[in-house]
Amino acid sequence: MKTTTPESTAFRIVIPVYDGVDLMDIAAPREIFGWLAHADFPKAVEIAYVGAREGTFTTNNGVIMKIEATFDMASVQQPDLIWVPGGRPDALARILSNTNSPYIAYVKRVGLHAEWVCSVCEGAVLLAHTGLLNGHEITTHWNFVNCFGKYPEVTVVKGHPRYVKSGNRVTGGGISSGLDQAIYLVELIAGTASAVKVQRMMQYYPKPPVSSTIPNAGSCPVHY
Repeated sequence: MKTTTPESTAFRIVIPVYDGVDLMDIAAPREIFGWLAHADFPKAVEIAYVGAREGTFTTNNGVIMKIEATFDMASVQQPDLIWVPGGRPDALARILSNTNSPYIAYVKRVGLHAEWVCSVCEGAVLLAHTGLLNGHEITTHWNFVNCFGKYPEVTVVKGHPRYVKSGNRVTGGGISSGLDQAIYLVELIAGTASAVKVQRMMQYYPKPPVSSTIPNAGSCPVHY
């Protein structure tokens, strides 16, 4: 007799964090994904900041926040969506230069089976280091587009798009792109009507007060 496993009643999202992470990279998507539960989505939405140890982490601008789960906890081993944020170049370098990095090991382990594998900003460099972006087109922060020489199987698209979907990989551009990217993911996960509800609840109708162009990137600012 065939047995089946009951479908999970929650949609689980993990955001692996570290000291020096960009605040907006982790706060903006969490706000948007949190509203998903109020936009006719049939499941509860569980979101967790996941880190290497219990306690707190400090963002790049000095905000101290709580780690809600550790990399070894059973509750964060099978997320539906993993969101890898960017951070200070020296913070990324510390992770990337550690051949036994628990951060990289966790992202690779759970990302292999997640329904959606995502990064925003220079988090794409961390995600590329796991091999999970091999064979995919991506975007990232404009200042980090030249950081992928060590990852020849990853293609950075030209034109600095706000986000790029490649299979079940969705990558975002610099910092504020996470807003558009997360709403796009809401649309992919729950449909256009739900995405519109989230947009309206957040009153997200951007019209910047200034106008400028994206400069050309120099050499990669992450050295490891």
